[in-house]
Amino acid sequence: MIMQLLKAKSISRLIFSLGLSILSPILTPLSAISAEKIIIAVPDININDPVEVDLPSFQIKIPVQSLENFAKEGQYTDEFSLYSELLKDEIKELQELFQKQRKGLQELLQTPFNIEPSIVEAFMEEPAGKELLKRLGEIIQSGENENGSEALKKSFELAVADPDGLTIINLLKKFPGDIFIELEEGVNLVNELSKKFVEEKIILTELQKQAQDLVLAEKKQNFNGFPDFRNAGNILWEKQSFSFRNPNRDRSSPADIYLPKISGNKLVPVVVISHGLGSDLSSFVYLAEHLASHGFAVIVPEHIGSNAEKLERIFAGFSRPVDGIEFINRPLDIKYLLDEIEEKIGSDPIWRGKLNFQNVGIIGQSFGGYTALSVAGAPLNFEQLRKDCQFEDTKLILNLSLLLQCQTTNLPAEITSNLTDERITAAIAINPVSSGIFGAESKGLSEIKIPVMILASSEDIFAPPIPEQIYPFISLNTPEKYLVISKPATHFSFIEEEENASFELPKKLIGPDPDLAYPYLQTLSVAFFQVYLQNQSQSLQYLSESYLQYLNQEPFTFTLLKSLTEADIQRALDNFYEQVTEK
Repeated sequence: MIMQLLKAKSISRLIFSLGLSILSPILTPLSAISAEKIIIAVPDININDPVEVDLPSFQIKIPVQSLENFAKEGQYTDEFSLYSELLKDEIKELQELFQKQRKGLQELLQTPFNIEPSIVEAFMEEPAGKELLKRLGEIIQSGENENGSEALKKSFELAVADPDGLTIINLLKKFPGDIFIELEEGVNLVNELSKKFVEEKIILTELQKQAQDLVLAEKKQNFNGFPDFRNAGNILWEKQSFSFRNPNRDRSSPADIYLPKISGNKLVPVVVISHGLGSDLSSFVYLAEHLASHGFAVIVPEHIGSNAEKLERIFAGFSRPVDGIEFINRPLDIKYLLDEIEEKIGSDPIWRGKLNFQNVGIIGQSFGGYTALSVAGAPLNFEQLRKDCQFEDTKLILNLSLLLQCQTTNLPAEITSNLTDERITAAIAINPVSSGIFGAESKGLSEIKIPVMILASSEDIFAPPIPEQIYPFISLNTPEKYLVISKPATHFSFIEEEENASFELPKKLIGPDPDLAYPYLQTLSVAFFQVYLQNQSQSLQYLSESYLQYLNQEPFTFTLLKSLTEADIQRALDNFYEQVTEK
């Protein structure tokens, strides 16, 4: 049905809105393309407005020089005569688009990507890289009905080795021979992307409405007199740095521990924080300090196989991309970290018998979210993942996190898939990557028996909320489960930005000021672990949609659900399509 919604009413609307929209970044720099012409294959077209007309498939062959004039001046020449009248209105729109965006597009298309050739070459040899090239090659072809993946691969290799570096213009210049654009395949891709985008917004909006409706049915509560968990607690703490050793790694790993200063014989609950890909010990200092001030001992390990230093070495050309074995080593980091700290503190007369290592909580973000779910009890499903990573559809383009998850397809079959740590008794996963690594629709998560909170960000383009958090939440069978949706949060809304970071992310990618999102995570974390590590049932009131509505302030809105089914999601989509059809 969504295909009908997106289908154009005429040949001009079809070609412009669904075809030329994906070609505009390609058309702008065509003066630099070495090929003599661009050949666009237009599929069979049926027009019902104003009269019924059937046009057989045909090709539009445009000399590069004509396209250069078109891209620079917004003027079409005689070579466009075959379709210029049909596209009269849309050509005008396209001209206006180029006039408004030409400068920005030209800057973007000529800006070099500072990536070492070895990194590009290594990625193109990975299964995910090959499949991405294959899918792009179905649209950008090297000959009529000839997949352009090999030509694209050659273009990348030549462009990164060129003194001018890897730019989009340079990439097109290096394309061997004429470039064939398969318009129908491009239209199909646009349709699929549009469908996913529309459905994601529908689902998130409906889930928010569903949570709000539940609040209306509840008895109103006044939270003004409640302790405010956004504020730091009154417990002093001290930070200690140390190292631990995962025997599967070639060196020791750094870690920090935040120890609350609590007198008496009461055991102190322990929380581990697992950072994401390209992060380090500094990424969640604000959260570690906050939890410590509320009486939790917080341990923060650094996963040296996927930390900020590793990412720097990758982009500098000194290291290969993150290997699939990191999906094994990260959970094992948690195991060996707890083993070592438990032994160390057991021998320290000051802390002997003070920390509770049989009732440990974990918080993880992104790759760390996967780590948290893995040690919480979700087994890995390599067999299903290998099938999913064949990418016969647009999964890879729609879900960038699969680039990371599919790195595990080359792991040996005999490698362990169960990385559960029985000491972990409560888990919070923030923007986790999970859809592929835990099996079809994350069914591996159904084996988790402990309380779990999954936090999703509505504007997360790296770990999209629907496949990576919403459906995985549905798969959970544990009775104590929470789904928190933050709008308009991104993949980076909960990561503390380092002042002297090697990589500075664009502000648009980060989204609204993360400082305004931190208090929500601090509140939810304190309440969650008070309930499930300290048995303080009164804090359950904080784990409610009512309390989040009480906290909500622009620009962020947080929504909490405790139950959800696939039928709920399908009902939301059906209702939307019915309303559109009626209109």
